[in-house]
Amino acid sequence: MADPVLEVRGLTRRFGAFTAVSDLSFEIQSGEIFGFLGPNGAGKSTTIRMLCGILAPSAGEARALGRDLFTEADHLRAQMGYMSQKSSLLTDLTVAENLNFFGGLYGLEGAGLRSEVEFRLREMQVWEHRDLLVSALSTGERQRVALASATLHRPRILFLDEPTSGVDPLRRRLFWEAMDELVTEGMSILVTTHNLGEADQCDRLAFILGGKLMAYGRPRSLKEALGRQVIELRTERFRELQAAARRHPEVLAAELLGRSVRLSLPGSLEPKPLLNQLQLEGFVFEALPAEQPSLEDLFVDLVQRSRVA
Repeated sequence: MADPVLEVRGLTRRFGAFTAVSDLSFEIQSGEIFGFLGPNGAGKSTTIRMLCGILAPSAGEARALGRDLFTEADHLRAQMGYMSQKSSLLTDLTVAENLNFFGGLYGLEGAGLRSEVEFRLREMQVWEHRDLLVSALSTGERQRVALASATLHRPRILFLDEPTSGVDPLRRRLFWEAMDELVTEGMSILVTTHNLGEADQCDRLAFILGGKLMAYGRPRSLKEALGRQVIELRTERFRELQAAARRHPEVLAAELLGRSVRLSLPGSLEPKPLLNQLQLEGFVFEALPAEQPSLEDLFVDLVQRSRVA
C-alpha cells in the first residue's frame, strides 16, 4: 500500500485542565473521502483546526505528503485546502469577486485565475450566480461557492469542517456529488460531520467521542463488527410492543421508528422463538426481514459503552 497522504499519531489538545482531543491516531490514503464522525463537542473541529495550523497541538505528531505538518507547514500550505463550518466568504462582494480575491491570495492571476474561477463555479453548479452578492445566496449555494474557493489552487488534501450544516437534503446531495468530482481530480478529503447518512458515503470513518477515538475503519466493516442483526416490527401497538420486547434479555435494544419497533439482536440469534413469544403475549405485527445494523446503531452502541466505561 502507498504511503498515506496524512498520518496522525497521538494528537492531543488541552485547554487548561480540559482535554478536548486525546491521543488521536489515524491515516488517510490518497483519493479517499475520510469521514470524521461524532456529536457536537466531540473534538472534530478542534482536530481539524490543529491539522490546518489554526491551533497548536499539546502533544502528538502529524505528517502530510511526507512532511512534518507542524514544523514544515509553510511547504505544505499550497497543497492543502480548508473550508470551515462558517465560510469566510465576503458577503458584500459578488461570487466572482470573492473567488478572484481568494485566488489572488493563492497566487493565481490573469488568464489562469479567470479560467480556474469559471471551472470551479461550473463544477459546483453556481456559475449562473457569479454576479450575485454572496448575501443573496441560499445556505447551500454559499457552501458550494465556499468549496469552489477552497479548491481554486487544486490542493492535494482538503479539510472540510461540517460543510453541509444547515443545508437541505437536495443541496447536500449536490455538495457530495461535487466532492466526488474533486476526488477524481486527485484530492484526498477529510470531512467532519455528525450526519450518519453522509458518513455512510465515506471510504473510511473515524468515530470520536469526548475527544477519543472510539472506532475506525470502513463503514461496512464497522457495522459488521458490531455483531448484530436488526428486525423491524410493524404494529399498531408499537409503544406496548417496545416495552414488552425490552423485557426479553436477548433484545439488545428496542427503539421506535415511526409506528414500528426496531429490535437489535445478537447476530447469531435465531429470532423466530422471540417473535413467537411476543405473539403469544398477544401482539400482532409484521416482521420485516433481518438486516445489517446501521451506523446509527453503531453510534448509539459507542455512546452507551462510553457511559458505562
